Formats: sequence, structure tokens, C-alpha cells
Amino acid sequence: MNLNGSFIFILILIFEFERRVEVDTVDIFQRTMMLIGEDGLKKLSNVNIAVCGLGGVGSFAFEALVRCGIQNFVILDKDKVSVSNLNRQLIATISNIGKSKVDIAYERALDINPFVNVVKVPKEINPENVEELLGNTKIDYIVDAIDDVSAKIALIKFAISREIKIISSMGMGNRLNPSLLRISDIYSTKNCPLAKKIRSILRKEGIKKLKVVYSEEKPLKPDYKFLKEKTQKAHVPGSISFVPPVAGFLMAYEVVKDLLGW
Repeated sequence: MNLNGSFIFILILIFEFERRVEVDTVDIFQRTMMLIGEDGLKKLSNVNIAVCGLGGVGSFAFEALVRCGIQNFVILDKDKVSVSNLNRQLIATISNIGKSKVDIAYERALDINPFVNVVKVPKEINPENVEELLGNTKIDYIVDAIDDVSAKIALIKFAISREIKIISSMGMGNRLNPSLLRISDIYSTKNCPLAKKIRSILRKEGIKKLKVVYSEEKPLKPDYKFLKEKTQKAHVPGSISFVPPVAGFLMAYEVVKDLLGW
């Protein structure tokens, strides 16, 4: 880098620093405090949230939690943004294709609140590594927005063993009506094949309750003639832009509600 290039680079760093320190948490969250008060905001700023999965549900849940004043996160997702994510995922744009989801989510969070502390974990949870990935981190609440059944079970069992609050997203694919989304215990769900499968496993594990977001809408049958991905069709649901985000927002609401004792 020549002298002129170095000078420009320094100016960019100075500008970025000044831009980030122009605001404080009072500026950012003044309208939030109008609803939850200063004590509520302070409480949220001190909790630690793990968001597992940054897809159509998790990306919206994470950003909603950032925008309501939570500052400390662990975010987990092994994937990079792909073209097929563009129809429903907050972090998915043309310019982000091929980039790490945890990196993009972190940059967005920092651009919303420069005071956030985010631990990025670009890995996939499985029964063998959940303790390694989360066991040494203080966590007050887990947002489970992952798809894999074995990973969900491992995460749920981890949360229960550590007495960590958790909310899990059930199936959002092949649905069109966001008004039929509900927060419930998994043993009270209906019309959700994923919830049925998870419930059966939890019953065998002796787990008697789990807070979930699910859809009461009966899944639609997708038309696979439009699917271009080289994968097993039975495992690829149809999706639309306005169902997964609503699930993410409901999860964020439930987390804040529980943390503030509403």
C-alpha cells in the first residue's frame, strides 16, 4: 500500500470510529424504554442469548433481539448464504451470496448497536459437540431455529440439563398463513409433522415440556417441478417470505417476555 493509500485507509478508520461512537444506548433505545423502562433495558443488556440457526426464522429472531437492546450473544450456523435463501432470510442478498451467515449477522448487529458482544460459531450443532460449543459459555436463553432433528434434540437436552430457558421453532415450510402461528407447549401442537416427531422423541427421553413456535396450518404439498437443487426432494420444503420471519419475531417476543417477567 502506497502513502496515499495508507492515508485514505486511516481516514476511513477515523470516520468509522466517529460514526460508531456518535450514538449511545439511550439514543438507540429511547423508544424501547418508553415501553419497558430503563430498568427493563438494563436487564436485557446484561443477559446472554444463544441463537442457533440463522435461516428464515433465526436471522429475524436474532436481529429483533439486537434491536430491542440485548447485547450479548452466541450465534451458531455453519452455512453460507445461497441463492435459494433469497426468498426468506434476512441476511440473504445478492451481494452476500457465498458469505458466512454468522459473519453477515454479526456485521448487521454491529451496524445496529455498536455495543453488542457477539461470539460467532460457524459450526453445526450435533449430539457430539453441543457441550463443546455451548458448555463453557454463560447462557440465559436459547433460541433454537435449526432444522436437523438430532441437533434439535441435542440442543433441547443440553438446555434442560443446564436449566437454561429455550424456545424451539417447529416446521415453517410448506405454509402460507402467518396468522396461524402460535406459541405453545410442544405437547399441545397440532398439524405440525416436525413437532409430532420431536414430541415422540422427547416423550421417550422423559422430557415433559418444551416451549415452541409452530403453525396450526396443515402443510401444503409442494410442487417439486420448480426445485433445481440437487438434493432429496422430500427434505426440501416450499417456503415464502412472510411465514418464517413472523416465527422469528414471535420467538424474540417470547424471549423478552420471559426475561422481563411479563
